[in-house]
Amino acid sequence: VENLPKAGSTVSTKQIAEIGATELTLSNGVKVVLKPTEFKNDEILIGAKSQGGTSLYSDKDFMSADISNVVVEVSGVGEFNQNALKKFLTGKVARISPYVGEYEEGFSGSSSPKDLETALQLIYAYFTKPRKEDDVIKGFMATERSAIQNMTASPTPEKVFQDSLSIILGSNNFRRQPISVERWDMANADRAYAIYKERFADPADFTFFFTGSFKEEQIKPLLEKYLGALPTQNKKESFRDLGIRSPKGRIDKKVYKGIEQKSQASLVYSGDYEYNDDNNWQLDALEEILNIKLIEVIREKESGVYGIGARATYGKIPVPRYNFRVGYGTGPERVEELATKTLAVIDEIKKNGATQGDIDKFKAETRRSMEVQMKENGFWHGQLIEAYTNNEDPKSVLDWEKQLNKITVESTKATANKYLNDSNFIK
Repeated sequence: VENLPKAGSTVSTKQIAEIGATELTLSNGVKVVLKPTEFKNDEILIGAKSQGGTSLYSDKDFMSADISNVVVEVSGVGEFNQNALKKFLTGKVARISPYVGEYEEGFSGSSSPKDLETALQLIYAYFTKPRKEDDVIKGFMATERSAIQNMTASPTPEKVFQDSLSIILGSNNFRRQPISVERWDMANADRAYAIYKERFADPADFTFFFTGSFKEEQIKPLLEKYLGALPTQNKKESFRDLGIRSPKGRIDKKVYKGIEQKSQASLVYSGDYEYNDDNNWQLDALEEILNIKLIEVIREKESGVYGIGARATYGKIPVPRYNFRVGYGTGPERVEELATKTLAVIDEIKKNGATQGDIDKFKAETRRSMEVQMKENGFWHGQLIEAYTNNEDPKSVLDWEKQLNKITVESTKATANKYLNDSNFIK
């Protein structure tokens, strides 16, 4: 980074004392959240987020937007092409990657305390001097194209299954279709580069996160020097709701592919959701308790599956929705029978709630894992990013014990009836 503009300054500081974090606002509008820890003496995790992402572009531009960060990453940054950058970073512990997601863009990375300045220089350069190496990009586009060609010429049964599921759960939306050569050919390197520059045009719209081995007073001058010197426009941007939702009603679909005597099954419940800590904890608890039960009944008692698992996901962006999925692999002759038995396990929880024994198991396991996680940078980093992304209180992570106590036989019954209802069910 040459000819660095004058450093910025910190114009406001907000302490979040309960969790040992601090929120800074720099003079150019950039927001920074700091969480110093003593868990690992050589690790600083780095993240940044801003709303927008590929959602702001038309379907025609979607593929270009989708590869916009890759086009820059394969080209290098500032004065360095990719090879020169690799050489420059040899022996340094500093990794920064820009990304452009569906509803946001940002950075993820990490560094050692002594190489933090290098990491900040990389961020500065990715904002102000992204490169575009036409030959390298052409090579990347061609390599990807032939990989897609090979993959689509003889897709695995697993891929066909996952693609079919994605199409159904995405209500056949253009952005949930599987990759194909035709789709890949819609991507244009010049347009991708232009989109990258648009997405990273205004650092003031980003919130940065630093978690790990640093002292606040030592890191502040560096943040002011690099993040505070970034040119900003102070425009606030949001994402566009693409309206992609899982379909309502009941769907039963069979996909035939492959010659082995193998079957894969997914049972999916989905719907609107009220996103808050109470509901999130109850849904997570139901996922874990159902996993305990399914392993016991379907895998051990029936010994009919290669593997079985339940997974609850929920989110607030673009709108609050949840998805609860049970997946298993078995022989074709047992696929229907085990679906019936899986639904019987779910019905039992809906009728009577989880057993106290399973709830105790879940609570003991959660206590153990929380005690471990509370001493990990990754956990705190993820919690802070999630809280700020969803506009939630970052301190609520401290209520975990209180939330755990709210999980009862009755609450699991109510949660199962509310979210595992047959009106929106895809098999």
